Amino acid sequence: MKTPMLFAILSFAQILLIAFLPFASADLVDDTCKKTPYSNFCVSALRSDRRSATAYTATLGLIMVDKVDANAEVTLAKIQDLLRGSPNPGTKQALTFCEGSYKFARSELVPSSKDSFTGSVYKFAVDNMKRAASQASECEAGFGGKSPLSDSNDYENKAASVASAIASLLL
Repeated sequence: MKTPMLFAILSFAQILLIAFLPFASADLVDDTCKKTPYSNFCVSALRSDRRSATAYTATLGLIMVDKVDANAEVTLAKIQDLLRGSPNPGTKQALTFCEGSYKFARSELVPSSKDSFTGSVYKFAVDNMKRAASQASECEAGFGGKSPLSDSNDYENKAASVASAIASLLL
């Protein structure tokens, strides 16, 4: 008779946990994002990833680093398309600079930041993501005005800035 009662209590506890865990995680997303420079962007970006529903703060940082990487990948493809279109020399020079910046972000800054978040050495993620944000801003500035990469550069700057801010919360 005790076994069915224990089973019922455990089942009820499991239902409560499943029902309330997403709300607790949503609070973590909200609380974390309020401490970043682009809080609305942060909330939107994190909630679009199902991993955030059960994430700890470090995982939220990893999600943002993944967003930086995914945006860089798409941006590099866009740069390649623009370079194939035989742009004028000034535009070609700016695109080539941006290409180098985004390749560096994907090959060095993102992997190092992921290692930093998973290895609990958050200082490197702070610095690397600040650098990625800065490079996106420099890419935009290289066009001397509105570039064909404005949306991508803006997204990269915001995502990297948020990832850096999340890492700094963990220091």
